[in-house]
Order: sequence, then structure tokens, then C-alpha cells
Amino acid sequence: MLPTRGGALVWGNTIDGDQLFFVPHNDGSWTVSAFRRGWGDWHDTNLGLSDWFYQALASEIGTGWLPEWNAGIHPLEPS
Repeated sequence: MLPTRGGALVWGNTIDGDQLFFVPHNDGSWTVSAFRRGWGDWHDTNLGLSDWFYQALASEIGTGWLPEWNAGIHPLEPS
């Protein structure tokens, strides 16, 4: 289940074929990275899942490569 040293763990993908990864670090933290299929490159962040997910949904970080979604009738509220 866990990646080998220097590896990453796939946790999701988009309808466009982008793959989302958790990347472990020596200090025990995990950050989100993505292979952007349409762009043919890697997008690394310094954000953990909860921060990345919230900021992506709230359009607080550049996610022009992600498929667009409608926030619907339930706005995001900070916890």
C-alpha cells in the first residue's frame, strides 16, 4: 500500500486523466502532487490533502488544469 522510498501513492484521478498523488517526506508529512495528463508534466504542492482540497474547491489556488465544477447550493465555509 505505501510507496517505496522516493515514490508516491496514487489517491485519485480526474475525468481528464490527471492523476493525484500523496508524496511522503522525511519529516512524516504528506503533500499533494499531480501528473497533469493534458499538460504532460508534474504539479507539486507544499499542501496536505485537507488544505489542498479546500483551497482547490474554493478557487484559492491555481487549478486551471482541473476540470471545472459548480459549487452548487452549498457554499464552502472555513472551519
